[in-house]
Amino acid sequence: MGSDRGKLRGVYVGTRRGQAKTEAGEAELVAGHGLRGDSHAGIDRDRQVSLFSSEVLDGLRAEGFPVTPESLSANLLTERIGLDKLKPGSRLRIGETTIEIVEPRKPCRSITRIDNRLPKLLYGKCGQLGKILEGGTVRPGDEIEILVDQPALF
Repeated sequence: MGSDRGKLRGVYVGTRRGQAKTEAGEAELVAGHGLRGDSHAGIDRDRQVSLFSSEVLDGLRAEGFPVTPESLSANLLTERIGLDKLKPGSRLRIGETTIEIVEPRKPCRSITRIDNRLPKLLYGKCGQLGKILEGGTVRPGDEIEILVDQPALF
């Protein structure tokens, strides 16, 4: 699955839905709400934060796709944790926060502005959606630890 420890490579906040996010030096994760100032915060009680793997991003770039973390509209860019293999119920500690994985993130239509092939290429490796159990401030470079890794139930 990858390491049970990784790091936070980037933090991104967006003020308008469907638009690219902006890189932030830090962000406040509010328990039960989302990232303070993000357009998706407070909309869904379970889907409060989106996470994307830097390894997938780097792979897309190596294949020639002009993608940036901002254009993929995720809030947190992770490194070295096997993000797409985590199951719902898995918990991550990022800095002083705790996030529970709720469901795999699906490629959104807005990425077709980058390339029409991306939704199909990203299916199954588009990251995760989570809810914030313990809030706090996160910054690039913060350690990520897998606290609970739920096994597949089948």
